[in-house]
Amino acid sequence: MQSSHLAGAWQDQDGWHTRRSHSSIFWPLSQHDRVRIAFYQYSPGFFRVNSQRRIVRRHSQRNQYPRTPKGIMTTDSLRHLYDVHTGKVSDKWEIYLEEYGRILDPYREKSVRLLEIGIQNGGSLEIWPKYFPNASKLVGCDINPDCAALRYVDPNTRVIVGDANAIETYATIINESATFDIIIDDGSHSSGDIIKSFCLYFPVLAQGGTFIAEDLHCSYWKDFEGGLFDPYSSISFFKLLIDILNFEHWGVDTPDRLGLLNGILSHHGCTIQPGSLSEIRSIEFINSICVIRKQPEASNALGQRIVAGDEELVIQGHGSLHQTRYSRQDVPPQANNPWSTRSAPPAESVLRTEQSLHAAEVALLDRDKKIRENTKEIGRMSKLAQDLQDALRMQQGRADAAEEVNAALLRSKSWRLTTPLRQIAALCRRIFK
Repeated sequence: MQSSHLAGAWQDQDGWHTRRSHSSIFWPLSQHDRVRIAFYQYSPGFFRVNSQRRIVRRHSQRNQYPRTPKGIMTTDSLRHLYDVHTGKVSDKWEIYLEEYGRILDPYREKSVRLLEIGIQNGGSLEIWPKYFPNASKLVGCDINPDCAALRYVDPNTRVIVGDANAIETYATIINESATFDIIIDDGSHSSGDIIKSFCLYFPVLAQGGTFIAEDLHCSYWKDFEGGLFDPYSSISFFKLLIDILNFEHWGVDTPDRLGLLNGILSHHGCTIQPGSLSEIRSIEFINSICVIRKQPEASNALGQRIVAGDEELVIQGHGSLHQTRYSRQDVPPQANNPWSTRSAPPAESVLRTEQSLHAAEVALLDRDKKIRENTKEIGRMSKLAQDLQDALRMQQGRADAAEEVNAALLRSKSWRLTTPLRQIAALCRRIFK
């Protein structure tokens, strides 16, 4: 070992240092060096001093990246971690990183369990350990078989290859962790897959957990089973969850929340238990993102009315309402409200009506086509009948003419004169027969 220019540290043959202390340095450090030392102070073996006596980051070995040790909280934003990341590629829109700082910050010091559906090149699974230094389980799932080659230093990171909505893949994921605190769907972006993944994995989201569906702009595109007014798109599904969240205010006699989703769930061939829907705490929309938070059903009701203050100068009587609990019985009945008693959401009803009208139109066009074909055939047959009638009249005329010739012959003198001869001829035929 050679002595190092860094007090309290040593240097091996290739110039790598294991930190002991950076409080005393034998030469003046620039602000840049101080920042880099601070950034790497909890990452032993990941910095060195180059020939110009500068603190530089190690890049030589694959999958070696600095991460904050367990229990050490870093204040680096997720955006910053992406800006300085040099490992495997991760692809996120800027607004996602900005919003995730607010959405995910409450989990940073926790022993978080995270599931990410769709990891592509796997870069996010290198960044999450830095953002969640106490994470106990980081699971990435991707249908691409090439993802099986991804390797990670972090022992809590696991890659599962398969369709996240397939039963066998689901079982493998649940075997890694029975519940998750954070679930991020960045998979195929097809509406059917997004809705199926929510129905499958929201029930295994831990209480207090967050489910995030990314890249919902795809739900406006036909190639991803969507469209601006498509009632079965993923964005339409998450909009319906807003009504599910406010189930206690509907004012109609319906046993559970699931009925509102029957059409869209049937369309995509999936379902979800009503009990899971009652655990939706909040739904938040950001450009191309939907964030659904989960809490126990009892905590998601409107709860008690809280009345503060004692001066009622405008409207009196609020004092008696303090701590009264809201219930479905307080809702004005909506049985006579046609907008509340429909059998399906208006968008689905319109679609079904349009489909019925289109089917009727197709049937009418087919009928008209057959009528035209039959009319043409009737015309052909009529012409053939007319031709036959003309031929029959012609034959009848010929028969009538022959009959007249025959009658004239029978009336002629020659016929009468030759009668004896015909009789003799007939007798001879009988004799010599």
